[in-house]
Amino acid sequence: MEAVIWLEDYLSKWDKILLLISHSQDFLNNVTTHTIHFTNKRKLEYYDGNFDQFVKTKSELEENQMKQYNWEQEQIKSMKEYVARFGHGTSKNAKQAQSKQKVLDKMIRG
Repeated sequence: MEAVIWLEDYLSKWDKILLLISHSQDFLNNVTTHTIHFTNKRKLEYYDGNFDQFVKTKSELEENQMKQYNWEQEQIKSMKEYVARFGHGTSKNAKQAQSKQKVLDKMIRG
């Protein structure tokens, strides 16, 4: 245990770049100032702060992405319903439905 404490102290004063991998969250919290996350999509994402800050920030980002996704799905559903209801004919609503269909097509394509 003394060796780990000594290593934490030594590395926390290290003024150069050091890439390390550890299973100990406490060790990472005491040593790191930045975290690099290798995602499932094979991308590197950079986070400031120790390991706890990384977990908090990553969780907040995922929550915000889920909220955005749910909002977009509601918008798509609403637009599809509008297009299905007013998409035929020559009324003003039909023109709006065609416009909404174009927006839908762009959203779905991506």
